Amino acid sequence: MLRLENIHKTYGSLKVIHDLSCELSQGEMLGIIGPNGAGKTTLFSAISGQITVDRGKIFFMEKDVTSLPAFKRCSAGIGRTFQIPRPFHGMTIFENARVAANFGAGLSGKKADDFAIRAIELSGLDDRLNTPCSSLSLLDRKRLELARALSTDPKLLLLDEIAGGLIDNEIQELIGILKVIQKRGISIIWIEHIVHALTSCVDRLLVINFGSKIAAGDPNTVMALPEVHEIYMGLDVENAD
Repeated sequence: MLRLENIHKTYGSLKVIHDLSCELSQGEMLGIIGPNGAGKTTLFSAISGQITVDRGKIFFMEKDVTSLPAFKRCSAGIGRTFQIPRPFHGMTIFENARVAANFGAGLSGKKADDFAIRAIELSGLDDRLNTPCSSLSLLDRKRLELARALSTDPKLLLLDEIAGGLIDNEIQELIGILKVIQKRGISIIWIEHIVHALTSCVDRLLVINFGSKIAAGDPNTVMALPEVHEIYMGLDVENAD
């Protein structure tokens, strides 16, 4: 599904991603953790095309997409959410999702309507189609962010701290939604600071620090590694066991 080969990104003298390689299989859910400044969001921006890497290769569905702009990667099947939801506040939930179906999935007319509605239903907002985005709670803005990404018809979904700011029962609702999405064959990479949310549902866990891979593998095994504990010294990781 996705293969990164020794990708590297610097800003001046700062190495944000350093010779990072990893792979993602079809239908897999991969969690990514790391302290602030580890390069997680930059990694997403490199995969989705918001930034270009200085060197290395990015392959999606066995095609080299390293030089493709973001809109072409979206059309190819890479969808993403952003850490801070930024919906079109002058539009309703349905209108936001339909814009994504139009310009992301390339649909129009009734096909775009139906696709947007299905994405909204999957995100748990189907009873609020005509609600203005300006009136939404944080949870519902997160759900809309997910619905907009799903409306682009992704094969790969990149989730950037989508559980941030949510309380425990809201996180459980979100996890339930993500498991349904995964069962539909969509691969997921999820960046999150709420470690127990990741370990409860991801197939593998990747730990990065200073843009480099520290560890990858079974979530509980990875969280038990001394080097991971050292990185997360002072953070609440006991729920990952």
